[in-house]
Amino acid sequence: MASSLICSRLTASLRNSGSRSTIRSATKVLGGCSGVLGGHVSQQQRSLSLHEYMSIGLLKEAGVSVPIGLVASSSEEAYSVAKDIGSKDLVVKAQVLAGGRGKGTFEGGLKGGVRIVYSPEEARDISSQMIGRKLYTKQTGEAGRICNQVFICERRYPRREYYFAITMERHYQGPVLIGSSQGGVNIEDVAAESPDAIVKEPIDIVEGIKMEQAVKVAQKMGFPPALVDDAAQSMMKLYNLFIKYDASMLEINPMVQAILVNIFGGIMRCDVIAQGIIIAVRDLELKIPIVVKLSEIVSLAKEAQVDITFQLPI
Repeated sequence: MASSLICSRLTASLRNSGSRSTIRSATKVLGGCSGVLGGHVSQQQRSLSLHEYMSIGLLKEAGVSVPIGLVASSSEEAYSVAKDIGSKDLVVKAQVLAGGRGKGTFEGGLKGGVRIVYSPEEARDISSQMIGRKLYTKQTGEAGRICNQVFICERRYPRREYYFAITMERHYQGPVLIGSSQGGVNIEDVAAESPDAIVKEPIDIVEGIKMEQAVKVAQKMGFPPALVDDAAQSMMKLYNLFIKYDASMLEINPMVQAILVNIFGGIMRCDVIAQGIIIAVRDLELKIPIVVKLSEIVSLAKEAQVDITFQLPI
């Protein structure tokens, strides 16, 4: 696993007729125009939009780190999937081609198309209130959109979140990298309230992306110096994926810089917890920093001999 960043959500759109709000959102962020090239009116074309779980598969194929997750088409399948993942801290995400899922409402009254659960039983219960029902968000309007599947994945605790996207923009006559240090939120709101927080880098579609361009974007996005090269490498992989599938937009929101493990409670064996974390790091081949708030495990961390930096505030 070459990347030290976790990309927790990807929106990918491939070409054909139609439109999508995420494409329009990126254009608004860029301040793009409709464009007339060579005397001919240009029209954006796409063939399909991909559900999140499909996009996650493409990211894995490209060598980009993503959370472990599986798709389910029924509540019973959701129960089985949650058991297979093996974590007691999961996220159930409605697979609906619309933004604003987290703040949406299902017919039947369930609030939120992205829900945190702590057991396979909870995953089954929440999924039963999503699958086969319409989800209403700001983007779907009153019509809503039916949810036929849910994506169940491990929950991550990022120390900091970023936004990154690649889109085709007529104004630049080619692809453009878009980045922001303010990830995990509506990028349109960021662009409207803090336009200086948006980083834009046009790419020559003939020459392709250069490492120095990716490094410049990572630096402007505010990545720590130790992570700039890793962030740039992830951007290079995402750009290659974007070109390979002739995409019109690729959006990551959020990109995760590090994982925070915060242990609290009553009587516990800190050494046992530490060994479990070390085994997980080895088995998952993590290359992203792990911040562990747990006493008396510095010596264990030093003896772990894994290719990862432990930061252990006591």
